[in-house]
Amino acid sequence: MSIEGGIKGDQKKITCPKCGKVFTAWRPDTAPGAKVKCYFCKTEVEDDASRRPPAAPPAAAPAAAPAPPAPAASEPPAS
Repeated sequence: MSIEGGIKGDQKKITCPKCGKVFTAWRPDTAPGAKVKCYFCKTEVEDDASRRPPAAPPAAAPAAAPAPPAPAASEPPAS
């Protein structure tokens, strides 16, 4: 589990397909992850975490009922 944000996941060792070097990257367990870049050659690397579909956004709150009209202010009498 991440110390900073409390997101479940861990560090994964990833081997770059271009340069062959091994580096580590934080990969979440449940949330979709972004592609990571190789620290050495900057090639984007895709793994199972980056292939997950994004989580569905939470359901929108129901629309609030319109507020009742404000009472009309009476005009002061003309003098």
